[in-house]
Amino acid sequence: MLHKLIFSYFILVIFNLSGVQAQHRISTTINSNWLFFKGDSTQKTTTNNWKPVSIPHTWNTQDVLDDEPGYYRGDGWYKKNLFIPAGWKDKDIYLYFEGAGQSAEVFVNGKEIGKHAGGYTFFSFPIGSALKFAAEGNTANEVVIKVNNSPNENLPPTMGDFNIFGGLYRDVYLNVYDKVHFDADNHGTNGIFITTPLVSATQATVQVKGALVNRSNTAKKLTISHRIMMPNGGLLNEQKGSFTVEAGQKIDFDQAIKNIRGHRLWSPDDPYLYRISSTITDENTGQILDEVSNPLGFRWYRFDPNDGFFLNGKPLKLIGTSRHQDYPGIGNALPDAMHVKDVELLKDMGGNFLRVAHYPQDPAVLQTCDRLGILASVESQSWALPTLMPML
Repeated sequence: MLHKLIFSYFILVIFNLSGVQAQHRISTTINSNWLFFKGDSTQKTTTNNWKPVSIPHTWNTQDVLDDEPGYYRGDGWYKKNLFIPAGWKDKDIYLYFEGAGQSAEVFVNGKEIGKHAGGYTFFSFPIGSALKFAAEGNTANEVVIKVNNSPNENLPPTMGDFNIFGGLYRDVYLNVYDKVHFDADNHGTNGIFITTPLVSATQATVQVKGALVNRSNTAKKLTISHRIMMPNGGLLNEQKGSFTVEAGQKIDFDQAIKNIRGHRLWSPDDPYLYRISSTITDENTGQILDEVSNPLGFRWYRFDPNDGFFLNGKPLKLIGTSRHQDYPGIGNALPDAMHVKDVELLKDMGGNFLRVAHYPQDPAVLQTCDRLGILASVESQSWALPTLMPML
């Protein structure tokens, strides 16, 4: 996908344009121009040992298919230079990973930034304290990622009827925020958590929880608003709240949008999606400091031991398939388009249900299920009981 093949110098040019300065947050993939080495750290010193790769990438594309017993399970190293504009000194800058198999250690300019255990979940780390800035933006920052897929009894899954691929096999992002923003340190989430505690054909309630941080050096009087937007841009409903946040403070919020009426229900035949736009606004200046958009579908469901599954009060026969995330010759390092294509094939064959086996898969999978009208059974671990997810 072309929008994911953005070179570091091209990123710099884009973000130095004057119009970009008004953006509330910046998020871009940094999938291109990586170097890769397979082996332990004592062998990775020479330049010749490193090979150019693009993300998504796994080192197990071939050895899981050959006739030799076993496949490589050990260390893999990735490195890349980032060029950061001096204008970002007053921003919060994060590296965000959609997944790394199976554990990862992140270093910036030789400084350890963080560690993550778990091959199928996203994570992010702030990197601003380790960065070098330059007025011309021509100072290189070396990012090094150590990834390991060795057998580890403390890191599930330890075994299964599928391969434990190693590598940076999902997208990597550079995220840039204002000093006042929704919490970015909550296990890699965007800081907003949405539930629908009440849904019927005539009314609904939406609960929006989360946290925001004020990393500026002054107290702020802020408005947090949540707008439920229709696909055509119209407003269905809105909730606002006012908060005073001291310098360096993090606060939680829990806001309910009640008595929602005139809503359209989500179903496989009519996968109608709203979006919730959550914003932080400085009450003194009127400036929007951060904004996050999340999908929203209104539905309710239940299981009956005698009569089966019901969605929105009506019986629904579930027809579908199971899906792993790997392809021959590619391993599990699939671009988003291939994840999307699998869900589209399921829809085209008349399915309305996907068993996501046996682990959390790429975010593109559930996003496409939401959009196309596919219910999903999601397994959090390889042996866990599934949870039905008609909509996220």
